[in-house]
Amino acid sequence: MAKDQHVQRERSTDLGVVRISNDAIATIASVAALEVKGVCKMGGGIPKAIVDKLLRRFSSRGVKIQMRDGEVSLTVSIIVEYGIDIPRVADEVQENVKRAVEKMAGLVPSEVDVIVEGVRAQVMSEKERKI
Repeated sequence: MAKDQHVQRERSTDLGVVRISNDAIATIASVAALEVKGVCKMGGGIPKAIVDKLLRRFSSRGVKIQMRDGEVSLTVSIIVEYGIDIPRVADEVQENVKRAVEKMAGLVPSEVDVIVEGVRAQVMSEKERKI
């Protein structure tokens, strides 16, 4: 994301300024998405996962934040469990992310796009198949 598109929630108080960074907003969105039944993990690709692992930080990968015409939009990439209703899960992710970001950061996203990057299928062992 370009520097000039850096989204940051800021408000002044009697004691100073309170700022909420993109990383905090992305973490809120990521946790909210993972709370939805049927979402098994966040998407976002290998490079970000390696950096997060090396820096030993919670991964907020899979969430992109953009500022357009003064409005904040989020793109959330997820991996879902095999056999679930993908449109239902995507709708729930949109609602849960929007609600969490509004409640915790005081930001009202103009849109929450959901990208289903993949489906995780449980592979049965030989023993399980015979039962």
